[in-house]
Amino acid sequence: MSYELTSDNVVDYLASQGWIVPSEVIAVELLGGGISNTLVKVTTTNDRLVIKQSLAQLRVAGEWFADRDRIQRERECIEVLNRVIPAGSVPQVRYADPENFLFIMSCAPDNGVNWKERLLAGDVDQQAIYRAGSMLGQIHSATAGDSQVREQFIDDAPFIQLRIDPYHWTTAQAHPDLADIIRDEAQRMLDIKEVLVHGDYSPKNFIVGPSTIFLLDFEVVHYGNPAFDLAFMLSHLLLKAVHLAARRSQFFQGVDSFWQGYSSQLSAASGGRSLPALERDSIRQLGCLLLARIDGKSPVEYIIEPGVKDLVRSIARTLLLEEPATLWDVVALVEARVLTS
Repeated sequence: MSYELTSDNVVDYLASQGWIVPSEVIAVELLGGGISNTLVKVTTTNDRLVIKQSLAQLRVAGEWFADRDRIQRERECIEVLNRVIPAGSVPQVRYADPENFLFIMSCAPDNGVNWKERLLAGDVDQQAIYRAGSMLGQIHSATAGDSQVREQFIDDAPFIQLRIDPYHWTTAQAHPDLADIIRDEAQRMLDIKEVLVHGDYSPKNFIVGPSTIFLLDFEVVHYGNPAFDLAFMLSHLLLKAVHLAARRSQFFQGVDSFWQGYSSQLSAASGGRSLPALERDSIRQLGCLLLARIDGKSPVEYIIEPGVKDLVRSIARTLLLEEPATLWDVVALVEARVLTS
């Protein structure tokens, strides 16, 4: 790599590209929240920029490699989304440097905060959850059956490297008795090609304001199965319901808010499947993802006690083996397990 982005050298890089005057720089901030990229925010007297560069080796304890060219797909995804969802919902790409696997984009709004941090603090805003569901429904609906978007994002190598391998295949090895079920679910995520899938649709990738949400991080984007995005967000809501058991009823309500928001935008988003069928598909995938966040390569960092990990494992196993039909069945299951744990 000819250039490795750091907070120490970013000003020199931007100046060399003609984007800033060094004397006008007010602040440089290394942004956190991810294991697969370096992000640096630079504030000048008249502008704010975020520079993002993909990593080959992700920041985890073991080996986890990914193709750095995914940064180009992320940039392309931002350009697509700026056409299909309301203005101001995603960043604007300002400049791309393919040789160095980076691009420059606009910043999130000033008045927003990271949604994951708010949820972990117990602030469960149902309107924000509804908006996230609605935005996902818009993305899926607008891209369902779109041959141009399909061709542009049909390569699912980043999805395999960053989700299927570290989540499904790794978890299948940890649970041999469930391995066939998990591998079948993984294959279903690869076989069905219906909509543009974000692939990391989680609270950490949202900046929320009083009446807005702003979506980030598109490196796992691919044309695939809408159930993955649905299950991914649902897994985060339910993991937090287990983690913050005293607030679980609010997270359970959030499950309904998210589904209602998504359903409100549904046209062709289900790829011809009925909503109940998509709900069942999402629940099976949810079982895989819950288990993966305990025993995959990217375990959730806030569930650390062995007993709570076992609780999540038991919920996930039931979802995979018994296949509840509705999300309310799932909520009832989680409620019962939390109460008896």
